[in-house]
Amino acid sequence: MTTILLTALNAKYIHTNPAVHALARCAGGDAAGVRVLEMTINNRYEDIIAAIYRENAAMIGFSVYIWNAALMQDVIRDIRCLKPDAVLFAGGPEAANDPETYLTWCDFVMLGEGETNFRRLAGDFIAGRPLPLETLSGIALPGRLMPPDARSAADMDTLPFLYEDPALFGSRILYYESSRGCPFRCSYCLSSLDKTMRYKALPSVLRELDIFLEKKVPQVKFVDRTFNADPRRSLAIWQYLAEHDNGVTNFHFEIGADRLTEAELSLLTRCRPGLIQLEIGIQSTHPQTLEAIRRACDNNRLFTNVARLRKAGNINLHTDLIAGLPYEDAAAFRKSFNEVYPLKAHQLQLGFLKVLKGTEMHKKAAEYGLVYSKRPPYEVYSTAWLSYDEMIRLHHISDAVEVFGNTQLYRHTLDYLEEFFVSPYDLFDTLACLLEEAGLIGAGVSPRRSAALLASLAEFTGTKGMTARPDPHYLQEYIRLDLRLHTHQSRKMSAVDSFDLPQGQLRLTFDYHRIDPVTGEAAVHNDSKKQGS
Repeated sequence: MTTILLTALNAKYIHTNPAVHALARCAGGDAAGVRVLEMTINNRYEDIIAAIYRENAAMIGFSVYIWNAALMQDVIRDIRCLKPDAVLFAGGPEAANDPETYLTWCDFVMLGEGETNFRRLAGDFIAGRPLPLETLSGIALPGRLMPPDARSAADMDTLPFLYEDPALFGSRILYYESSRGCPFRCSYCLSSLDKTMRYKALPSVLRELDIFLEKKVPQVKFVDRTFNADPRRSLAIWQYLAEHDNGVTNFHFEIGADRLTEAELSLLTRCRPGLIQLEIGIQSTHPQTLEAIRRACDNNRLFTNVARLRKAGNINLHTDLIAGLPYEDAAAFRKSFNEVYPLKAHQLQLGFLKVLKGTEMHKKAAEYGLVYSKRPPYEVYSTAWLSYDEMIRLHHISDAVEVFGNTQLYRHTLDYLEEFFVSPYDLFDTLACLLEEAGLIGAGVSPRRSAALLASLAEFTGTKGMTARPDPHYLQEYIRLDLRLHTHQSRKMSAVDSFDLPQGQLRLTFDYHRIDPVTGEAAVHNDSKKQGS
């Protein structure tokens, strides 16, 4: 029987929601009548409502984030109508930073961390005792707000491990937390509100990582906001993963690349290709912008360290830029793009500022002239430095980066095309024009269609950023090479092909039994010398 139901609406099926699983485990899980219901925002609305209703729970919690907030508000409202006697509560960043909205339908809202409070509330509720809501910190009630303090903060070493049996989660991405807090105070980020760093004991972390390694789960994403905030600790964990590598599991970390030590760099560049994946938030290279958002970063050191990691070729690298930050106009953003793109990270995330409730950016929205959507994810339309027209343009360029760059299909082709443009930004601006003319902005684009668009650059004349037209023959050859690296004929696990490139004739053998776990490209053997002998 379900007494308490914890509901999550994930962005995709492959995602998991560790928050609801943590709360359930803290309260005794299924044995105590505390169940988790995970669905996605893509489920039919009536199926979401029916699934929650059929659990017949007396207390229902809702996990609210920017990707599900609008939908979740509708769900909570309708469940309140269907279950008028149930105790409803909400938690998560969206509810915690806008409790008044959720108290329209909910009996209370969790503020900040929920494990300590929920353990007590669930125990009393299951035992039939009155809920001690007014004695807790980190709780919002109608007309009363009790901010989180040390009493509601969880001891990291008392938190349950969520994945003793990873098979229960199928092939989904598993999220793992070894620390809370962030050393940065970035004005746009909710993590800046947590002023302390807390860590789970290292022996406990290593024991839990052993379970992932033993079960050979596909991917584990650390949700630590800056994993290498303590370099001795991050080095110890990376060293352990390198020494106990199972040849399968990939571990994803969000790091401050300028904080990497020589010992960390030396270790990372020696890891098995595909063991480690790093996400590096650069956000901007404009000094006035970095100062305004309170992001202290040594970009020179960051660029040097990323270049070294990229050269090693064994780590999948993600870099991030944010458009719409204070003091960064179109020219300054173009400069940031042109300085970051040459790092040749495997993914360049061109994101857009979200004005999140509770952040310093939200408080200064008027000062910065921020015009932004009032519905989640609260994305900026314009700023005092960027017009909406310019922002639309950047969205189209972001689409071009996704289609032609982040798919990793056209590595050699893009390197060749850079020679014919003033800058990388101009190249992707032109690719955005091609997407616009084809009516493919915001649409899914097949490799066949994207390859045809790239080939059309040999005839394209609609940009000032192109210094010369690429040779149509060589352009087509580079496209063929890139597609051959990523695509094989059905049931043929090897192929031989010849390419006429500016550096000469190449005859290559492609081995699709050996796919590079970082680039996704087939292993290649160069037979050109044999052919010429």
